[in-house]
Amino acid sequence: MSLLASWLRRLRLGSSRSTVDPCPCQSHDSIAIVEKADLLPDQSLESRSEEVQRLVRAIADTHAELLTLPDLRPGKAINHLLGNLVSVCSEIHDRDVVEKVLAHPDVQSILPSLRQLCADAESCLELHWAEHILGSQADAHESSPDAVLARLKTFPYYDNYEELTRLELCAILSATKTPPRRVAFMGSGPLPLTSLCLLQALKRGALVSSIPALSGPQEEEGKEGEEKDESTAPVEPAAPPVVLNVDHDAAAIEASLRLSLALGEAGRGMEFVCAEAAAAAAGTTATTAAPQSPAAEARERDLAEFDVVYVAALVGASQAAKEDIVLRVAARMRPGALLVVRSSWGLRTCLYPEVDLATERLLPRLEPCVVVHPYGQVVNSVVVARVRG
Repeated sequence: MSLLASWLRRLRLGSSRSTVDPCPCQSHDSIAIVEKADLLPDQSLESRSEEVQRLVRAIADTHAELLTLPDLRPGKAINHLLGNLVSVCSEIHDRDVVEKVLAHPDVQSILPSLRQLCADAESCLELHWAEHILGSQADAHESSPDAVLARLKTFPYYDNYEELTRLELCAILSATKTPPRRVAFMGSGPLPLTSLCLLQALKRGALVSSIPALSGPQEEEGKEGEEKDESTAPVEPAAPPVVLNVDHDAAAIEASLRLSLALGEAGRGMEFVCAEAAAAAAGTTATTAAPQSPAAEARERDLAEFDVVYVAALVGASQAAKEDIVLRVAARMRPGALLVVRSSWGLRTCLYPEVDLATERLLPRLEPCVVVHPYGQVVNSVVVARVRG
């Protein structure tokens, strides 16, 4: 008779005492383990609550300290505050912790103000660095394109912009087989690092689409008997890539134009227009080939000529505002072109608002293609959508 059958038989007979031999090790650790297991949920809840409070305090305290500063220009104090804030908001936590932090009254009450402070500080930082890079051209050596590029690469977040651009290019190429040649960037700012990184990548042309299509063995065998035509028709060279930078701030456009000119060949292909993002079809255009003042003349500019149009994270302070801008921008784009909108996720939404392109207002005009959320040092998420016909 098996041991299990023996136990069942004793239970049926109503045995009042168990004759099962005790565990040979005579250990009662199992009881302690059960007791500890019973305590784990309470400890976990307490730990989560403490973590939520820590994050809420860090975000709220940083906001309070930012409000005490005389201005938001780069300096030791603001660099320390914003550096810590970005670090805290880049931490990865489970959804429950993140939702509790974002829903906390102390965070909800300051979110619009905190995001605006971050946006203003970012603009100040970029303008400061644009002036620093251009202001160091004391002699011929310092003013050479290589020297200007070397100074540009000392920007504290240069590597982050390169990583973000690679991420965005991969997202774009997952939605189209053809690498873009003409890109417009809404909200480019005084230091157009994304535009410059995009331009260099498009000039190199070493993109995913260059991977040859696979062919099966039968296709290869069929080609063996065919006579190869050695004559090749002349192939027209692809038009050089162009990135149009759009910003409503004339000082930002002026600084970014000067920087692009100082970069020489690296800046060739950059164009500029001073206009609101939602009204970018009309504005003043300057290029590195024709560097007149951005306030010189106005001419119509149609976004239908662009393969990809970016909307920066700082364009539009809320979902409703972003939807208004996106609809007006998409109306000027051709069907099939891609719209790239920078967004955020998790605690990073304390820095930039999250954007949803799959809303009732936007879906008739846009077909969402891909959303990418980074987990590393890159803060912004990327949303790619195709303009419907």
